[in-house]
Amino acid sequence: MSEDKAKDHPPAGTDAHKSTDLIPREFLRVIAIWSLVPAYVLAGAFLGWLVGLWLDRWFYATPYAIAVGLILALGMAVRDMLRLRDTL
Repeated sequence: MSEDKAKDHPPAGTDAHKSTDLIPREFLRVIAIWSLVPAYVLAGAFLGWLVGLWLDRWFYATPYAIAVGLILALGMAVRDMLRLRDTL
């Protein structure tokens, strides 16, 4: 009786168990990592805008500080996305 159970249900760490998964773990990992990309872009743009707005009020340089803040923040977001790509 126990031999029949072992044939029907392979141990969790074997390759036979991996083939019965509906979605492979590696695919889910890639989807989870790349779903962070929009968050990096949006957060970078928002934080760059806030820092630029603060610098505008501090130095009275209305359009320039926001532009510099956006460019720097989006550049950092791209750098982080490239680091994220290297983790794959």
